[in-house]
Amino acid sequence: MQGEAVKQETRLAPPAAAKARGRLYLPTIAITGVATWLSWRGWEVLGHSGLARSVDDSRFELAGPVVLGFVLAVCVIEQIWPAQRRPVLARGHLLDFCYAVFYALLVVPLIVLLGAGFSDLLARLAPWLVLPRVPGVPSWCFLALAVLGIDAVDWLTHLGNHRITALWRLHAVHHSQEELSILTTYRAHPLVHVSFLLSAIPILAMEDNTATPAVVLTVYACLGALPHANVRWTYGPAGRILISPAYHRIHHSATGRLDINLGTVFAIWDAASRRAVFPARTAGPAVVETGLAGRPVPVEQASSRLRLGRTMLIQLAEPFTSMRTR
Repeated sequence: MQGEAVKQETRLAPPAAAKARGRLYLPTIAITGVATWLSWRGWEVLGHSGLARSVDDSRFELAGPVVLGFVLAVCVIEQIWPAQRRPVLARGHLLDFCYAVFYALLVVPLIVLLGAGFSDLLARLAPWLVLPRVPGVPSWCFLALAVLGIDAVDWLTHLGNHRITALWRLHAVHHSQEELSILTTYRAHPLVHVSFLLSAIPILAMEDNTATPAVVLTVYACLGALPHANVRWTYGPAGRILISPAYHRIHHSATGRLDINLGTVFAIWDAASRRAVFPARTAGPAVVETGLAGRPVPVEQASSRLRLGRTMLIQLAEPFTSMRTR
């Protein structure tokens, strides 16, 4: 019991170095510069009227009624059959809700600008990426290839987010959640979306053969959010192909910077790279504690007072400071 107490204290107490505020972290400044430049290009491509229409379309695809209804339904299921029993207004849920509102209002427009700027850059510098039109092949074949391509690129980018320190500093905000739920999907630093711009490549490659329908992107967004749910689902045999909540929870283990179980929707990339760790199904999957050991990113559970706005601002500012223990 004493050993467990020491272990828990070690996990919860931030190291002295984590309290220090150092100089600006230059790689994050550089990523901010790239994001600003791509956003400016996106603004030029879309214009004011085009931007408004694109933002509305993206909000409908990524945070519209279908996605909101799906998230709400899963939130209800989390309260009925939770992996870990928590109150509805748990601190982690409240801060994740703040991130979700932040995502819908401000991050989606940023994603639109970044995507437009990056796609225009690709079309200018690498037109050879677009596959020529292939007559006689059903469009659904190219759509399936596009979805698989998006997921493969997302997997590779996610791996980079864990292996490259400059990207991990941004991605660590997502992993700071100690009360994992489907709302944790939206706990992400806005600048992390710069690295995930690579997922535009498969869409660009297939555009002469098929356009990716909005409904496909919406379904993909829902399937990508579901693995964060606070439930014990393994999906049975299908869990060897699709990312289940029990599978993804292992990725969020409170043991540090893990580069296992990196998939978004499909587990095949983890399996092919030998990075798949499947949950046990014999006596039900074990409930894994989530978060970051030592709390290098300040979290809402650390203080006796609930300060959601302050905690969120500190988390967003943390990647800009150096001298953090990782």
